[in-house]
Amino acid sequence: IRIRVAALLMIDDVVQAVDDAATKWVQDRLEQFAVEIKNTTGATRNDYLRVQEQTVDPEPVDLILRDNLKTATRDSDGNPLPTLAGHLYADGGGEFPVTLNKWERTVVDTEIGRQSFVAWYRNPARATAAALRIAYQTDAGDWTSLQPDFVVVSKRDDGSLGVSIVDPHGDHLADAKNKLKALARYAERFGDQFVRIESITEASDGTLRSLDLKEEAVRQAVADFAGAEVATLYESTVSMPFR
Repeated sequence: IRIRVAALLMIDDVVQAVDDAATKWVQDRLEQFAVEIKNTTGATRNDYLRVQEQTVDPEPVDLILRDNLKTATRDSDGNPLPTLAGHLYADGGGEFPVTLNKWERTVVDTEIGRQSFVAWYRNPARATAAALRIAYQTDAGDWTSLQPDFVVVSKRDDGSLGVSIVDPHGDHLADAKNKLKALARYAERFGDQFVRIESITEASDGTLRSLDLKEEAVRQAVADFAGAEVATLYESTVSMPFR
């Protein structure tokens, strides 16, 4: 039996069939017990999260925010960090210490200044349960995740709250294209759950340009892009000034 099983596992179609069957079984169980899983806490909750994250294809998982957050208030030299208002977590004065580059700061200031603004969230850079994570594949085919920089909460004209992904996207990184394509695919699949999904970068003239990934034409341009430098997309007609 062992020899036969070993021989079978050397056949690609058999391995794929086993993976497909196992993935479908897990997906069916996660769907069947979705409410019960949401009601778990602590170590049990973490066990379920690990199962969701280990499937062959990434599964949607909940973003689990803490009741409070500890963060640095001074830099490595002991100097106080700059602060911004309106963050989802804040101190007694309504401020949140954060280090941003020039154009990230411009993006946050712009969002805070909108009439519909309610709060913003500095999405963790690490892939934790408190981070909004979007799966993508590297050039080597390995799955990993990108964490968009900012999540913005706004109030719609009917009084309900909506959420947007606002991601200042460095186009100089080696995996910038893979990340942008993944964000576009995410927008296609889950865009109806968000007010906006925007990828932003600094153009060659120093202005900020945005790709509105809820627009089908923009997503198609991203999907079709085969060049090496995604900066081309932000300079093209599918982009718009970030205001």
